[in-house]
Amino acid sequence: MRSFRVEGGSAVIRVTEDVVKVVTATPSDGYSVATVQNSPDNLAVYFNEVNHSFVIHVAWNINKPFAEVSEVGQ
Repeated sequence: MRSFRVEGGSAVIRVTEDVVKVVTATPSDGYSVATVQNSPDNLAVYFNEVNHSFVIHVAWNINKPFAEVSEVGQ
């Protein structure tokens, strides 16, 4: 399991071979949360406010977990 904390909220994500799942995703005040999962091994959690987002991207990639956190907007 991996824990992430950004200004927009916090998430706990379980990563196992070929499967990535959200355990919890809790937005901070003023933010909403959305998840996008196009395949079992690739997941993005978005913490959104107007014109501003934090994105936590987690995937199983080449036999190991990959995670990236980014901020979009102002």
